[in-house]
This record gives sequence, structure tokens and C-alpha cells, in this order.
Amino acid sequence: MRCRRLTFSALAAALAVSLAACGGSGGGSGSSTAAGQGAPKSGGSVTYALDGKTTNFCIPSAQLAISGIMVATAVYDTLMVPTRDPLKYAPYLAKDVHPNATYDQWTITLRPGVRFQDGTPVNSAAVKQNIDAWRKGTVLQLMYANIADVTAPDDATVVVSMKSPWVSFPAWLWNIGRVGIAAPAQLDAGEACATKMIGSGPFKVTHFDPSTGDVATEKNPDYWRTGYPYLDQLNFKISEGTDNRLNGLQGGQFDIMLDSSGASFETVKSLPGLTYQLSPPGRRELGMVLLNVTRPPLDDITVRRAIAQGTDREALNAIANKGSFTLTEQVVDRDIMGYLRDPGFPKYDPKAAKKAVNAWKQAHDGRSPTFSLQSPADEMNKALAQEVKRQMAEIGVTVNLPAPVDQATIINQAIGNQVDAFLWRNYAGGDPDTLYPWFKSGSLVNFNKIDDPMVDAALVAGRAEPDAAKRTRIYEGLNRRLSTQAYNLYTWYVNWYIAEQSDVKGILGPNLPDAAGKPGPEKPVEVLAGYHQLLGIWVDR
Repeated sequence: MRCRRLTFSALAAALAVSLAACGGSGGGSGSSTAAGQGAPKSGGSVTYALDGKTTNFCIPSAQLAISGIMVATAVYDTLMVPTRDPLKYAPYLAKDVHPNATYDQWTITLRPGVRFQDGTPVNSAAVKQNIDAWRKGTVLQLMYANIADVTAPDDATVVVSMKSPWVSFPAWLWNIGRVGIAAPAQLDAGEACATKMIGSGPFKVTHFDPSTGDVATEKNPDYWRTGYPYLDQLNFKISEGTDNRLNGLQGGQFDIMLDSSGASFETVKSLPGLTYQLSPPGRRELGMVLLNVTRPPLDDITVRRAIAQGTDREALNAIANKGSFTLTEQVVDRDIMGYLRDPGFPKYDPKAAKKAVNAWKQAHDGRSPTFSLQSPADEMNKALAQEVKRQMAEIGVTVNLPAPVDQATIINQAIGNQVDAFLWRNYAGGDPDTLYPWFKSGSLVNFNKIDDPMVDAALVAGRAEPDAAKRTRIYEGLNRRLSTQAYNLYTWYVNWYIAEQSDVKGILGPNLPDAAGKPGPEKPVEVLAGYHQLLGIWVDR
């Protein structure tokens, strides 16, 4: 890394991320991509600091949080990508994606001449193999369970037939960057599929160390988007803890970092020599205490609503984000179909909460409602868990705090129905059909274990309804049901941000390609759950 000529102010200790991550937006930007930055330059190397390692990049079985998604974005292309319109997705590796009149069959037309990094063609047989693999994937299979059949009638065409109409299928050809198209040589590699990363993306892997999660890449000279990428090298370094990444950014070890801590973002805004991008409304994840509603006493709506009424979320926001994040009472962000001014989530009222808890105790032999709250092993999340425990004690609810564990362990506990509640963030915006696997009964990733006929009916109806007004009403009903039942204790919208050295440009990337592969008028998404384009990054050195 080069020496910095800028003198940075001393950095106070920054706190770790506010809630555990699954995966990804209040808006604004101190953007390095503003007009007048000059013409892009080719060449150079950038080091990108990520918050957690990924050991498996075999797309059908990979459990990609945002760190893994960013590496995948460098190496793989997705068939569709999000645009600045939260409900619109544009063809990317695909040239065109369109449905039949009843939305139960979708035709994918591929761009001609595109090749994987091993020189093999990105043809219909390869794309069919990928989609078929998703349908068998450990996590992905439920997400794509509505697919009945995939055919490849010619070399450039893939036809996907559905069991029932699927209006929002294009959103699932992106799936928050989790479904990059991998080369057949990777998919056929058995156990080596996890580390043998071969995509058609702008960068190809030169070194991957699963023990650390660090990934080194170099420019794909044959990338199908002529002139991209600009960088010769893009290297990903795992640096756990917001303070470590910020210190590394200040000290010159890193060129770019991403994070979702409101406390650290307030620090970034005050630092000279750094620029940043902030995810806008409609592109924000939700923070929450996720409740397993099959485990007593959280299976009782009276207890869940009392917990919601007794939680001072402003106090939690002050601890985690210096009060800077916007509180939320619902599962969707502003500007997303289904958003409601008042979805019916219980208002903060500790007196009413205590009264409800006392009534519950009288009906249960004087026992206090008791549950365990799991948190990740970082200081911020431990502080939040302690504050929740304190607030619950004031209304008569007992909260036990097990020893903190890593995020992967929490996910395994949730899948195995072994946890009462845990700190979480998820639901990154876009088409509300993306909520389907998280709340549909029987889903592996329905961590709440919700089995609610009204929720199921709305999820099924919403993905099949082509009329926008009717879809809106369906998702308003879903939103209201989730909020009034207090299935989650919602806290705030999570503002992911990207921070970079001032000589790093092009973070938001070029416009999306048109049918011919050239830059078109369609604007790319800015920052969504930490995700952003990588091929347009360049350095002014």
C-alpha cells in the first residue's frame, strides 16, 4: 500500500455492528462518484476490508452474508441486477427476461459471446445447470421450489416453467447477489466447488485462503463489458470489528470498507480524507430482536406484544447508533410496496406492558414469562442484549443471556429450533416477494417458525398477482399481520455505508448495460445491504 499524504485525526474506538447479519438502506452521500471527478483511469490495485470470512463459494450451497456477496459480485455475474427503482430489476448477464401472459413461464435470452473465466461459453446449458443446482441447494431449494422445469431449447435460450404464476421471478434471478452464474467446471468439481471459483465476472480469483477468508483477484481481460473493469487487482481482506476496519482505512492498509454501525458512520462523517456512500430509503435492512414464536412464552401473543410495548427502542438506538438510525415498526422500508403509516405494531407503553405481564403471571401460577436472548460475541451486541434484559426486568419479564457465539452458530441454532430469540438484521428491500422464504411456513430460513395461514395466503397471493394495486393491498395486509402479531421486535432501519479513501473513485459503478452490452440509460442500485457494483472502481494516483 502507498503512504498517505493526508493527516487523519485520531480515531476514537468504534463499536462493532449493531445487530447480527444475515445477509441489505435513510439516504445521502459524501460520494466520490460526484460529477467533476475526472475521467476514469485504468490500472492500480485496491484493498477492500470486509467484516467476516466466507469459506464456501459453491453458489448452490453457499451461505453468503454481505462479505461473501461482495466477493461473489467481483467473480460472478447475475442474470438480473437491481436498479435505483426499488421494485425494478434489469437484465445483466441475461440480454432479456420476460414472462408469458400468465406469468407461469419465463424466457431468459442470453447475451452472445460471453465466456466464463476458464474460456467456456455462458450458454443455455450452463445457465440451466446453475438453476437446476439452485433447486437442489441446501438453502436455495425452498426459494426456487416454485420452479417446475427448466429447459434449454437452443444455445441462447432458457425457459423456466413454474408450478404457479410468479410475477416477481426477476428479483430471484439476482437474490441479493447470491445467485451468480458459475462455470460448469466449478459446479462439477465436487467438494472443490467451494473454493474453485469460476464465474464470468469482472475479476478472477488468483488466491483464496479459506482459513482467513482473504481473496485476491485480478482483472478479467476478456470481460464482456468492453473497457471494464478499470482496476488491475481487487483484493478482499477480512477484518472483523468496525474499529479495526476504520483504523485500517485511516492508516492506509485498506482503501475501502463497508459497515452498518450508526456509531461508526457518525465517526466516518467527521474524518477528513474519506468519502462515503449511504444506502437510501427503500434499500435498508431492518434491525430486530427475532422471536421464535413456537417456544414458550413467545408462542403467546400477549407476551410478545408486552415485550414490544416494554422495549425502549430509542435507548437501544442510542447505544448502537448514537440515535442516528430511524426506528421502524414494520417489515418493509419506505418506498416499498406494502409500507403503512401505522401497521399496528405495539407502541412503547411500559405501564401497559407491565399490566399485561402481571395478568399473564396470575394466569400462570405467578411465574414470570422467561426467555433466552442470544447475541453475537462482540461488545456492541452484548451491550444491546444487556439493555434488553434490563428493560424487560422492569416490566416483569426475565431474560437469560447465554454465552455469546458467532453468527454462524446463531443461524444453526435458529435452523435447528434451538434458540428463543436473537439479535438480527435482514429484509433488504426490493420486491416484497423476497420476504417469502423468511416467513412462509415450513421454510428452512423461517427462523421465527411462523405457521400463520394469513401470512402464507398473502405470500402466495402476492407473488402471483400481476396488478400492482392489488399486489400493494396484499402486501399491506401481510405487513399489518406481521406487525400486529409482533412476530419480531423491530428496532430500526439499518443504514449500510461504504467508506473509501478520497482517491478511490467510481464506487457506484457505470450505468447498466443495454441489450447490446453497452452502457444504457438504466441507473444501477446505489448501496443495498452493503452491496454495490465493483467493475467501475478506479484510483486517481
